[in-house]
Amino acid sequence: MPPGPGAHRAILVSTISVLAGGGAALVGSLVLRVLMARALEPSALGLVLLAIAIVTPVGSIAGLGTNPAVAQGVAERRARGDEEGARGVARRAQLLALTAGTLAAALLAALAGPLAVLLGQPGLDSVLLPMAPVALGLAAGSAALGVSRGFGDSLGRALFRDTGGGVLRVVGVGAAFLAAEPTSFGVATGFAAGSLAAELLFVGYVASKGWLSAGSRPPTEPLLPVLRPYAATEVLSQAALWLDVVVLGALSPPVAVGLYGISRGLTRVLDLVRQASSHGYLPSASAAVARGESDRIASLHVSTRRFAFALVWPILAVCLLAPAALLGLLFGPAYEAAAPALRLLALASFLSSFFDYLDLVLVAERRPGDVLRAGVASIAVLVALLAALVPTWGGEGAALALLGSSLLRGLLLHHFVFRSRSFRPFLPAVAEPALLAAASLAAGATVLGVLRPAPLAALFLAATTGGAAAAIALFAFLRKRAGGAKALSGTGADMGSSPP
Repeated sequence: MPPGPGAHRAILVSTISVLAGGGAALVGSLVLRVLMARALEPSALGLVLLAIAIVTPVGSIAGLGTNPAVAQGVAERRARGDEEGARGVARRAQLLALTAGTLAAALLAALAGPLAVLLGQPGLDSVLLPMAPVALGLAAGSAALGVSRGFGDSLGRALFRDTGGGVLRVVGVGAAFLAAEPTSFGVATGFAAGSLAAELLFVGYVASKGWLSAGSRPPTEPLLPVLRPYAATEVLSQAALWLDVVVLGALSPPVAVGLYGISRGLTRVLDLVRQASSHGYLPSASAAVARGESDRIASLHVSTRRFAFALVWPILAVCLLAPAALLGLLFGPAYEAAAPALRLLALASFLSSFFDYLDLVLVAERRPGDVLRAGVASIAVLVALLAALVPTWGGEGAALALLGSSLLRGLLLHHFVFRSRSFRPFLPAVAEPALLAAASLAAGATVLGVLRPAPLAALFLAATTGGAAAAIALFAFLRKRAGGAKALSGTGADMGSSPP
């Protein structure tokens, strides 16, 4: 599609759907955590969060890296006009993920008791058992997400996985909350039911579009060898996301896991929204590489970073400027003790965001080995830092370990990406968010220091300064978007896959 009204309309539809889905995911996850914190004591909540920290990575790893692998493979084949080959890759990956997810769920159910003993957390088995099916849903949903990204669709993710998942999990946990005496088992069951239903609905949506239909010719390329580096990278990625909670659970009482888990959950929600904003990044970059137009990736990268910053910065600013007030308002006074950990986690989330999407550039260029090397080094440092810091500093130590390991991974990715290309076209993706964030934090800290407002007023002032910076980034994104649409015309972005 040439640049023009059609391309601009596709970009607008994709942007609105991703923004709506990301916003819905954010609101749903925040409401979910509020409900769980209000329904359970910190110790009982700690068991639920620990179970989530076990089930989620197992389910994601069972997806075998199909999300990025299929997104790249489908986008490349479609760029070459091989629609039947694209559907064949999608179908095989989806069936493989369903099989692996089923095995993972069965394994979790069988090992619920031994895991509770191993981690020294009595009662964890009664929470882990009803959550085991979530592994099936996550594996199947990961593959379906790769398929939808490769075919340039953002509506299904926004409607079923992000919005639907948030709503169904809130409904499930809300049902437990309405019980006379909410229990960790009831909350876990409600969470699992909502999660599994949302993921399977998303798979059904992908199948209904015909993207999983069987082709007339047998596949010629084996799938498993292609998936190996992506699956290994997924293992490292999930370890980086959840190892801090698991280690804290092994070394600390459930109440410490509950306090830290609430803070970690807030920043993880923002990370998920930031990832949702890049829905079409990998397919668009892969198509550009396949067409020999890699120089166009820079405009895609800068635009995506602007949009992601605009989405998450208002809340990150609040986490940095007024963490105790935020925790007290959302979860109650008992959780204000987690304020130092929340501030450190928010700082880690923001600093690591400077390196967002660089791994996708490497994947698009068929260099997943570089991503794997960065992940291995990061996890090694994370394990060492957790072992050194958690016994003494608890949740704050876990947050510091996460900060150090995420920065190392980002710096290594930066080295791999820019040893073969100029960094200058990508510079606005780093400089603009850094300047806006610094100005926002300086203004917010000054106002809060001078006025010393009540907690609710402090939240409002922090959100206002963060919102002002986000508005400037969003304006820059919208102003430059037309140029980005033209720059990516013909790469697959015009099919609705172009990320903001």
